[in-house]
Amino acid sequence: MELYEEKMMKFAREDALAEQIKCEERKMLCKRPTKKIKIQQPKPTTQIVSNQVTQQLKQFITNNEMNAFEERKRSKSTPTVEKNKKVEIVKNQITQELEEFITNKLKGKEAKVVIQKTLYRSDLEENQNRLNMPMKQVIKPDEFLRKNEKEDLENGKEFEVRLLGPRLEMHKKPMMLKMWRMNSTSNYVLKTEWNRFVKANEKDLEINKKIQVWSFRIDEKLCFAIARLERHVDVQNGAA
Repeated sequence: MELYEEKMMKFAREDALAEQIKCEERKMLCKRPTKKIKIQQPKPTTQIVSNQVTQQLKQFITNNEMNAFEERKRSKSTPTVEKNKKVEIVKNQITQELEEFITNKLKGKEAKVVIQKTLYRSDLEENQNRLNMPMKQVIKPDEFLRKNEKEDLENGKEFEVRLLGPRLEMHKKPMMLKMWRMNSTSNYVLKTEWNRFVKANEKDLEINKKIQVWSFRIDEKLCFAIARLERHVDVQNGAA
């Protein structure tokens, strides 16, 4: 009987010890900090306004990006040796006839070549409506402008000029001459009536054709002329 009671007491002590251990473990678990879960609130959505002003801004940025892209493309496609090479100004029968017409028929003065360039798609697209003349390609920018004209352009102003076409016909309405400033360079542009001028001379103004832009003065008023440097042949009658 004593042996039985001793065993029962032993079992009771073991059960009490086990229960104490479980109690200590529960206390430890209760002391552990619980991680708070943050619920993200959905961000408020902003409605993007689209109107005529934003469309005009988008078009302006797109046009400038296209111009800058063309400039980079042309510079990359040109060998390093060619970049530093002076452009050889073409003189042929066409340029001679133009100069004689300005001097003798129009009584113009100070006739000179402003720029010799290739016509690119952006020069002829309707949504551009301008002829681009990069200042880096202008032969002598200080010679065809008066001091006050240059200052006006640099200050963002524009003024009217007349434009003589490749067939030696003066365009009816004047163009506007303006300076466009870009990141790496500035450009002179003939604008406003350019689309109508291109339409009237579509046989001569074609993509990838070389032209010269001349300046001259009639009664001290600045005028420009465009000469295509090769004859356009009319397929139907074989006439130039």
